[in-house]
Amino acid sequence: MARKIVAIHGIGNAKPGWSELLRLDLGIPESDWIEFCYDDLMSQNTVNRLVVIATKVYLTHAYGPEAAALAGIAEEYLDDLLAYFIGQSTRLAIQVRLKGILDANPDTLILAHSLGSVVAYETLQNFDLKAHSLFTLGSPLSKSLVRKFLKVPAKSRPAVSHWFNVWSRLDPVSGKIGGLGCLAEEQFKIRNSHDLLRYVHSQRARIQALYEEPT
Repeated sequence: MARKIVAIHGIGNAKPGWSELLRLDLGIPESDWIEFCYDDLMSQNTVNRLVVIATKVYLTHAYGPEAAALAGIAEEYLDDLLAYFIGQSTRLAIQVRLKGILDANPDTLILAHSLGSVVAYETLQNFDLKAHSLFTLGSPLSKSLVRKFLKVPAKSRPAVSHWFNVWSRLDPVSGKIGGLGCLAEEQFKIRNSHDLLRYVHSQRARIQALYEEPT
């Protein structure tokens, strides 16, 4: 029996059906593919909106170029990033939703892009969950600014057999992850902007091999 694959999107208002091209590129049947969406949980009320604006000002002054680079990707991207890190109820609701999926589908492969990689990492750590493999694609977990906001019991490797991090120097969000337990031999540099399909396609053979392993 093949294992399930859970695909987790990053920031940018992903809607249901966002991962279909990934599934087709990998040749995974619908029965083994789980698309995780959380965009509906990222809605912002007036208070949260004010907090986001204030946090942007603070980050720009406190952290300078790194915060400015994140802000330069797209205004709404930073809004979503801050909505996750600052909005504690939103953050918990997203993680609880993912926990339900991982509880129901143990020994799964997780493909997590951008902010989705933070969601996956924190959910695995906070709820002491296990997964077979974690792929972080274009992950901001490499950034010291993001690691400052991580809320996990221990900032270390989650309980996974493999943690593959794929990054690119052309992608300002991503980088080589250090200090969280992702091994040097599990990290791969490619040429990419921040395109999810290209990240996944670069790992196509590895994902397919792990998917087809007997469970």
